[in-house]
This record gives sequence, structure tokens and C-alpha cells, in this order.
Amino acid sequence: MTTPTAGALVGSTLADLGVRQVFGVVGSGNFVATAALTAAGARYVGARHEGGAITMTDAYARITGEVAVCSVHQGPGLTNTLTGLVDAVKSRTPLLVLAGQTSAGATRSNFYVDQTGLIESTGAICEQLHRPESVVEDTTRAYRRALVERRPVVLTMPLDVQAAPAPAQPRARAPVIGAQRPSPAPDELSRIAGVLDSAERPLILAGRGAVVSGAGPSLRRLGERTGALLANTAVANGLFAGDPWTLGIAGGFASDAAAALMGEADVVVGFGCSFTTWTTRGGRLFAPDATVVQVDVEPTALGLSDRVDLAVLGDGDQTAQAVLEALGEPGEQPRGWRRPPVAARIRAGDHTAPPKPLTVASQSVVHPAELSGELERMLPSARTVVVDGGHFLGWPVTCWSVPDPHGFVFTSSGFQSIGLGLGAAVGAQVARPDRLTVLAAGDGGFLMSVAELETLVRLQLPVLVIVYNDAAYGAEVHHFADAGSALDLVRFPPTDIAAAARGAGAHAVTVQRIEDLQPVAAWLGRRDGPMVVDAKIDPTVVGYWAEQDFHGH
Repeated sequence: MTTPTAGALVGSTLADLGVRQVFGVVGSGNFVATAALTAAGARYVGARHEGGAITMTDAYARITGEVAVCSVHQGPGLTNTLTGLVDAVKSRTPLLVLAGQTSAGATRSNFYVDQTGLIESTGAICEQLHRPESVVEDTTRAYRRALVERRPVVLTMPLDVQAAPAPAQPRARAPVIGAQRPSPAPDELSRIAGVLDSAERPLILAGRGAVVSGAGPSLRRLGERTGALLANTAVANGLFAGDPWTLGIAGGFASDAAAALMGEADVVVGFGCSFTTWTTRGGRLFAPDATVVQVDVEPTALGLSDRVDLAVLGDGDQTAQAVLEALGEPGEQPRGWRRPPVAARIRAGDHTAPPKPLTVASQSVVHPAELSGELERMLPSARTVVVDGGHFLGWPVTCWSVPDPHGFVFTSSGFQSIGLGLGAAVGAQVARPDRLTVLAAGDGGFLMSVAELETLVRLQLPVLVIVYNDAAYGAEVHHFADAGSALDLVRFPPTDIAAAARGAGAHAVTVQRIEDLQPVAAWLGRRDGPMVVDAKIDPTVVGYWAEQDFHGH
């Protein structure tokens, strides 16, 4: 038997650690490691652009909870991942990037760039393949950090180290991770329990950290015990799906009825959320005299908002369970505001039935709310919703239901980028082939990442792509509505996206009225490859979430 190179040992070590899925664009700097990983049993999905590869990996890891791998070339291969890498950092996604790296001292190489500096500037962890003798140790350390710290890790692999023979080393063993997560001190638990026990109208707010920690069931029980209403941030959409006492998404996407109830809460306890300006509607959502408690596993996330009165370091699930124990058994009198009048107010805030009538500027465009409502009725409940960035995004977020938090991928939540949706849709469908992946994208974001349409077609993935096409960067149009002719900077001639999709080999239809969705209904019955819906939406309609954002309403 020939001695494997260090590069090949990276791949086989990751397979020993349990890596099942790798996305990437293969070049000379990552070919050997990727080939060894796939030869050992991992599935490889080739992207057309590294920006697509990293968002595929991000979506797959978010949905499955596994450490997935993104494999890219050195230099430009790595720099092409940076936007998606930042979004994964902000979303606390456990993933591992394998990146080639120029050999030590090769600073005159065309591929040379300060990769360590680039990686660390994104907030990701940078690890390195140091020498042939330490391949298993270095690779295992990078994988373990991604798994334990739940952050993206980039393992840089110098070409000279990769090419060297790797001495015999012990095989890697997949780490067994126990419940080594921070728990609040007893006095902090008592304070949280005391605040909730004295509350008349408590609200439990869950963010991405609650999803990551698996806190959904514990938070539901805590809500029952205290009589609290439930809500979640946009990235935790679906955490309380089906619960009659949930108000849905807090902040900019909340209905007027839901926001009014949130504003009446006398205590708000947030688990794994940062109380951003979007979540709090610029600090106006909660009553000035409401007590706000924040529980988060990340020390750097605590106290970023001046609305927080008590910031507690702790894992969401463990803290919720400990607070339940501290509260003890409930008394005979019902607690909180879980009563019929409040239930009626919650139902009044249902977004899935858009108000009527909806008027449009012409007969050649469809109202985005009507389009979204009709799709909600057409789509199967077993779905994964992926939402790209842009002005349109509020309609699918508020009108489409999701079965659970793993059925929702919000690609613009962390970094507010557009153009990440197509890659994320590939990763989502690979992660959950038993569910229909539905991507909502604007025409700007879709065209920015259109290379990955070929990936959908090549793999014949049954993904439904809804393009909310207003022939513009709509957010900028509405933000600078009084700018006159300068708006031509962000408007474009009509684009026949359906024709482009058919040219790539996808099914496609142009929608200018609701009746034009009939081919989608037929496709849902067979799902033979991707389907692209070029929905010509009314460009004059402004979402209420945008009004709040642009004008501070």
C-alpha cells in the first residue's frame, strides 16, 4: 500500500469523523482532499460558484444540525465564499470550510492573499493544516470546534503540506459531545423565576439560539406554566408552529394585532435572541415599563440592546428547564393571559388570509399578497421555505406557514445580503428530500445567483422557485421614492426570467394574474425537476415592514 498524502488524509479523516455531505467547487488546491472524502462515502454536490457552495452548506447544516463541509480552492475560491461565510457566522451555523492555501513563503503566487486575516475578519474560526505529522489532529480539531462552538471553521491547507506523504497516525474518532453548555447561577435562575412568577402578562421570545439548543418544547412548557404568550424572531420561524398561543414573528413582520399584544406584556424573556432594532421595532415594540430579560449562550450577545434589564449567560433549553424547576407546581388559579378574548385577538393577526380587496396598478401584474396567499393554499404542508433578501421578503415570511424551525431558511437575516437563495435552496432540498423546497427570491437576488439554476437542473432537484419580479431593486425604489429620475439607477428593463429558466432546462411559467398559477398545480403533482415562477408583481405596492424600516412607523 502506498502512503497517502496529507491532503488525502484530510478527506478520509473527515469521513471517519462522520461527515456525510460536502458542497464545493473543486480546483487544484482542494481536489485531493475532496476526492478522498467522497471516496470514503460522503456525498459531493458541485456548485457553479463558491458563493453558492457556501450557502448550500449553510442551509444543509442549519436544517440537519450536522457539520457539513464546503470545499474551495485557495485565493479567489476562498474570497468568493466570504459573503455567505459571514451570514453563516451570524447564524451560528456549524460548518467546516476546506480551503487550499499557497505554500509557505509563496507570497508572489497569483493565488496568495492573507487568508487568515480574511477568515478572522468574518468572525469565523481559522484553523490550519500545520504539517504532515499532524493531519489527523489538525482536521479533528477544526471539526470539533465547529461542532462544539457551533460556528463556521475554515481549515486552510497549504499546498506543500498537502503534497507531502503523511506518516501513520491514529484514526480520528467522532467526538461525543455531552451537555457541556453554560447554565445560569442559582441566584440568576431565582431572579428569572421571580420575574415570571410575578408577571401578569408575560411574553416568551425565542431566537435562533433557542432553535440551536432545541429549546422549543421547554419553552412551550414554560409558557403553559406561566400563562405566557409566545413569539419568535424571524430566524426562529416555525419554533412554535401550531401552538394557539403564539403571536408569530416579533418586530417588523408582526401584524398590528400581534404587535399590540406584545406591547402590553409586562415581562419579556428572550431566549437566544439579541433584541435587535428589527425585532423590537426600533425599541418601540415593548412597553417602556416592561421588564426585559435576555438569556443567551454567547457572552458577546448579552446586553447589546439598552432595553435589556437582566442579561443572563445560559443555554436556552437548559435555562428554561431550570426555571421550570424553580417555579415548582402551578397554583389552582390560571396564570397569565391565556383566555378566550386574547385568543380571539391572536386569530385576528393571522397573515395567511390577505385582506380584500387588493388593487393593482394594471392588469399585467399581480398583487404580491394575493400571490403569496394563493401559494399558501396550493403548497403541501411538508415544505422547506427558503427566503432570499429584498423588499418582497415580507410576503412569503408572513403568508407562508412552515412545519417547524428546520423548515425555514432565511438567508438575509444575518448579513442582509441578497443573492444567497438559490444556493440555499439546493442545500435545503439535499438536506430534506422528503419535503418540498420552496424558494422565494426577488428578480435582483435571483439574477445575481442564477448560475446555481444550472445546479438545480443538473441534479434534477424538485425545487419550486417563486421570483417576485418587480424589475427593480425594490427596497431602494421604495426607500428613495422621492428621488425622481435617480430611481433609474435601481430599475431595469423587463426580464423574461421564465424564458431564461426554460433555456437552462427548468420548467417555468410567467404569472401576471392568479389564474396563471395553474401550471404550478400540475407540476406539484409530478415534481420532475425544478420549476421557476416568474411572477410579475405590482412594483407600486410597499410592504408594511418596509414602511416601518424606511420611515420609522
